[in-house]
Amino acid sequence: MAPTSPTLLQRCALGLWFLGLGALGLVRWWMRYARDARAVSDTVMQVWLWGSLAIAVIGAYSLVHSFVTHRRTRWSR
Repeated sequence: MAPTSPTLLQRCALGLWFLGLGALGLVRWWMRYARDARAVSDTVMQVWLWGSLAIAVIGAYSLVHSFVTHRRTRWSR
């Protein structure tokens, strides 16, 4: 039996995972911001915000890359 290429879901799994982690981090940041808006310049809040945004961007990039790669391999058959 010939090896099959990975499905779209298998290609997107890591990107979805990173995007989910980024979304959870942003929710965590928003919960702390809603509780105490004066702490917006707090170092911990800044780390949550920028780290979550970075992880979400990495996840989005990975998803786009997976879609493009899947589309390319699908059309090249």
